[in-house]
Amino acid sequence: MNKKQSCSVFQRSRRRIVAVIMAVFLLLFTVTLAAIYIISYQELYQKNLDMLAIYTEQYQKNGNPSQSKRGDEPPMDNSSQKQNDVPDQNSMRYLLASFYSVAFDEDGQPLSVDLGNGILYTEDQITGVAQQLLDTNRTQGTCGNFVYCITLDDRYTLVTLMDNTLSIDSFTALFRNTLLLGAVMVAVLFLCATLLARWIIRPLEDSDRRQRQFISDAGHELKTPVSVVEANAELLQREIGANKWLNNIRSESNRMSGLVSELLTLVRTERETPPMEPLDLGRLVLGGVLPFESIAFEAGRELECQIDENIIIQGNPSQLSKLISILMDNALSHSDGAGNIRITLHQDKAEIILTISNPGFIPEQDREEIFERFYRSNAERSDTGHYGLGLTIAKNIVAEHQGKIYVMCLDGQVSFCIHFPHKDKRIPLRLFG
Repeated sequence: MNKKQSCSVFQRSRRRIVAVIMAVFLLLFTVTLAAIYIISYQELYQKNLDMLAIYTEQYQKNGNPSQSKRGDEPPMDNSSQKQNDVPDQNSMRYLLASFYSVAFDEDGQPLSVDLGNGILYTEDQITGVAQQLLDTNRTQGTCGNFVYCITLDDRYTLVTLMDNTLSIDSFTALFRNTLLLGAVMVAVLFLCATLLARWIIRPLEDSDRRQRQFISDAGHELKTPVSVVEANAELLQREIGANKWLNNIRSESNRMSGLVSELLTLVRTERETPPMEPLDLGRLVLGGVLPFESIAFEAGRELECQIDENIIIQGNPSQLSKLISILMDNALSHSDGAGNIRITLHQDKAEIILTISNPGFIPEQDREEIFERFYRSNAERSDTGHYGLGLTIAKNIVAEHQGKIYVMCLDGQVSFCIHFPHKDKRIPLRLFG
């Protein structure tokens, strides 16, 4: 991968690390917050139902608290009664709560209404709410800011309401403040995750940089001694004539020279940004394919070309020619079975698509790996004169032109597909003004 592509890979890796950390935190935060909220709400709801049960019990024993205060007897100290009858653990909550009740006869007509402190709601409002609750056929639950309980008695049906406004407001404030604090913590965690991702990825970036530097240095350092060995072997062969040992030396020297050449080409595609210019891709592809016609003929194959005309892109002609050469050499070297080499180039609305196909098959697990350096899917490829760098160079060239390359196998054909963008956004097309 080239330097820009390498940086892009590391950037994606950093983003993934940050995304995973944030997703895990948000999931845990959401689940924890939901659990706390649900458990707290259920606990409060149950306590409210318990207090409604206490009120109902008091109502059944002593009657409507509002009417008992208006009777002929002196007003009863209701607070004292409640303090005597209510369990200690609920006494404070019970005394502070606001209760309302409506008793209905068998015909559904209200018999008596308890308005509690008589400040917030009118008798018609409480009666209307109680009548709606009777129609739901439920014995307990919530309605707006009320928690209610419906009790059936031989004499009446009692609908008991408890105002839950303060509890709801408290829960809302708690929930809102928790979300605000959570948002602040998310921002802080995002910064920490970003720093952590950089710290995690930095050794990998350093390793990649050292690897690319090693390939560059090794290529340049090997170029001179390989050239000297090849030249001396050629001179020695002229003096002593043909010799199998010298032939072996020259053969291996040529192999080493080819490897060094590909290493240097790989370094250039990784570290250099080539100049771009408008060019006719159809002519360039046709010019790159024609030199392989004789090689294909010797291999008993034909070149089938379907190349559209007037396909203009921003590109580097030297690199694109190298790309065509690599893919054509790969197609001819690794064809397996009967069939021809097919080259197609066409343009749709958004992309320019180049496809080079040959008969054969590549296992699915190898289709991504073949673009890695020095990768060979089987031992047979080691004897073809290839070093596992060609497709890596091709991928770098495609990436430099903001395209993508992939391989697919269908109907006994291996197809290398390249998608170039219709227009390069980085460099204006001077051809069109």
